[in-house]
Amino acid sequence: MGVKFAKELYKNGKIAVIIVTMIIFIGVLLFSKNDAFLYHDTIAKITSIHTEKYDGGALAKTYQQNIKAVILNGDKNGQTIKLINLYSQSYTVDEKFVVGNQVFVSLPENKQAGRAKITGLKRDTYLALAIMIFLAVVLATTSKKGVYALFSLVLNIVLLFASLFFFEKNTHILLVSVCLMLLFCILSLLCATGFKKITMVAIIATLATVTIVSLLYFVLLNIFGDPEYFMMEYTEYLSNTNYFNLLFFTEVLIGGLGAIMDVAISVATTVDELVTVNPDIPMDDLYDGTKNVSYDIMGTMINVLFLSYFCGTIPLILIKLINNYGFTEIFKFHIPFELIRFLTGSIGIVLAIPISGTIAISLLKKKGGK
Repeated sequence: MGVKFAKELYKNGKIAVIIVTMIIFIGVLLFSKNDAFLYHDTIAKITSIHTEKYDGGALAKTYQQNIKAVILNGDKNGQTIKLINLYSQSYTVDEKFVVGNQVFVSLPENKQAGRAKITGLKRDTYLALAIMIFLAVVLATTSKKGVYALFSLVLNIVLLFASLFFFEKNTHILLVSVCLMLLFCILSLLCATGFKKITMVAIIATLATVTIVSLLYFVLLNIFGDPEYFMMEYTEYLSNTNYFNLLFFTEVLIGGLGAIMDVAISVATTVDELVTVNPDIPMDDLYDGTKNVSYDIMGTMINVLFLSYFCGTIPLILIKLINNYGFTEIFKFHIPFELIRFLTGSIGIVLAIPISGTIAISLLKKKGGK
């Protein structure tokens, strides 16, 4: 009777938690839809749109939106304004707006200064929705592990913003990047698995692999030469061209760090499980079991890297093809960046398997057995 009552109480408590969570999520979404008063920039809500073909000469597939919008904040709250938005069929550097969108606008100081202009789309509601769905899925499908994973994610975001602060203070980007990767690795693995021996194995293996990959990266770069850094999207904002190679190096390593950590902790966990089940397991059997699991991990993780890097650049490639860029030019100036990211990360995954296996077997295998 007492066990049944406890189970029922747990069930009702879980339902209550779900209901409270849903109420919080809905409240956050509603608040994000009506938080214009928090912004210093002027925000307006689009109430009507009339679209017509824009006669722009060479701009054959360009359209003009004649927009009416209501200001939601500031001294002119409630006033109706007229806006004009031009967008092309490819949406390369522009956007098409719909009724109900909230946009940031720049208001003229007087009538002689021209008309109001749209400076961007207010996207915090979409961001809040995505975050709420992510949190709901994590909390619904996991227990304490999910909470630790979320804590690790928040911690990494804080570290990322802290690194940007130090970089803004003219701290050398390589120093900031190395410190960031060390903290990412150590704190993420500690949050994921706790203070265990396999955590130490994974940390050592990850850092050793990243060090080897970094040295290999610079050696190959000296042999084959640098890619065309000026084609990267952020180079126009940097006056110091010496930062191009370091920025790309940081991007490559941090991008592959997650995959290397995943392989390292998976291999360490496999070795730990085999040794725990059979402390006297022969070295040959331990090696074969770890190798079989590692090869499965290697294949999936390399595919994940390939899909992440190359699928991420598909929209850019399609947009450039629509705008009459040649495939040869795209392959020469854009594909190499994704190829370097993919190959560097894949090499890191392949190297992480023997490195993690060797360290794990050395530290986790107890004496006994050949």
